[in-house]
Amino acid sequence: MPAGDRVKRLRGFTLLETMIALSIVSILAVVAVPTYLDYEVRAEVSEGFSLADPVKTMVFEYYATTGTWPASNAQAAVKAPASFRTDYVDSITITSSAAGAAITVTYRIPALGSDNTIVFKPVDVAGTQIEWSCKLGTVINKYRPAACKT
Repeated sequence: MPAGDRVKRLRGFTLLETMIALSIVSILAVVAVPTYLDYEVRAEVSEGFSLADPVKTMVFEYYATTGTWPASNAQAAVKAPASFRTDYVDSITITSSAAGAAITVTYRIPALGSDNTIVFKPVDVAGTQIEWSCKLGTVINKYRPAACKT
């Protein structure tokens, strides 16, 4: 093998090739990082939904038994609001009004700021089934599940 071919083969990348590769990686990073951060916050918000599921069941059981909505966690036989505290959820509180019950999940996710909530309200009570709306609260739409966007 001639000496010139060996030198050419060991030469490596040109400056232009390196700059193109860095540009592609930079563009991917600019798109991927915010998308990942949004995904992470949506996952943190979903924790409140998981914690609220048994609370919704207890609230409906109370309604099915008494014909009225519970006015508090204690009345629905649910643990105290602050006992739901996790890394991302601050509390889950039950309230009621003439319009029905409300289950408020209060978050403490740094990316959302302080006092962000999602409120679950019963919208269709029929026999042994119930539908819950989650369109109320202060958590912005991009972090809510599709069914909860206003």
